[in-house]
Amino acid sequence: MLEKNLKGTHHKLSYYRYRPTGVEEPKLRNVRDSEQTYTIKEMEKVYIKEEDVKRFSLDKHGQPIPYVDGHMTIISNYIYDYWGHFLSAEGVALYGHLKRYCYGDKDYCWPDLKLISQKMGKTRNTVKKYLSILEQYGFALMFNVQNSDKNNMEESPLYKIRKQVPFLPVELYEQLPPELKVDHDRYMQSITDQFDQIQDLASTVDYMDIYEDMLKSGKVLRKIKSPLERDKELLIKLKQLESKKTEQDKLIWADFIARIQKKVTKPVFDTWFKGTFCIKRDSLYTIYCPHSFIQSWLKERLHSLIFDTLREIDPEFKEINYTFIGQE
Repeated sequence: MLEKNLKGTHHKLSYYRYRPTGVEEPKLRNVRDSEQTYTIKEMEKVYIKEEDVKRFSLDKHGQPIPYVDGHMTIISNYIYDYWGHFLSAEGVALYGHLKRYCYGDKDYCWPDLKLISQKMGKTRNTVKKYLSILEQYGFALMFNVQNSDKNNMEESPLYKIRKQVPFLPVELYEQLPPELKVDHDRYMQSITDQFDQIQDLASTVDYMDIYEDMLKSGKVLRKIKSPLERDKELLIKLKQLESKKTEQDKLIWADFIARIQKKVTKPVFDTWFKGTFCIKRDSLYTIYCPHSFIQSWLKERLHSLIFDTLREIDPEFKEINYTFIGQE
């Protein structure tokens, strides 16, 4: 019999996280009958093996508080009293909604986020904002899910949930308001008295590093863009750069082109200088090229000629940077 997946079905599921690539994608929108350009962060999918998702545990990090009878409601009072200052009331509520689906020993669930947003009386985007806060402090981690048996159809996300509540790290304790600090000191003293041992607060855990370490075992899949998509992006980037050029940039480059045409042959000019332009900021010239191989050629073979020609026009500049439009 086939083994069930984490969601309790026999489908082959894929688990992944989005991670920013560091590249910004240009986009175009119409606002009041005029075109505007803007950028969004390009994301890549990092797929994690099911056994790695199952093995991953938030409870391995941080120092869990001991169980104390009377300190528990639906979730530990420690969350309401102290973590709530950082998670916010909405973050605590979201944690409670997620944790209630983790039956028995399970530390994962896949509730409908839209339904939770309705229960909380918040928009779905607002709930996602508080989910990012829970991820930041190590109380929940979302994995997107695809069903490989159904043509990689997207399913509801799977959430790994912290079951044991950690003490505040000392750095967060120091950020508590004075009244809460005093109240926390009383709580820690009561724990010491009941368990006859001193409880020390640990240092802050950087959960972003923990998540990044987990992603290292994953398989990266980046979207392959079609030639049409790349051409569209290039046109948008050109529009963005055009808006950044000053009149002085245009005049300087027109003068540069006129001078350089007298110094090189027509084939050289047509091959390496057509389609280039510059933007100057402070004492730095950035020369934009239509292709990466033109960027390399200008930088490695024609830099001295370009530098000397620009120096004729502007004796005060100090540096030239070469880039191709696809890098912006």
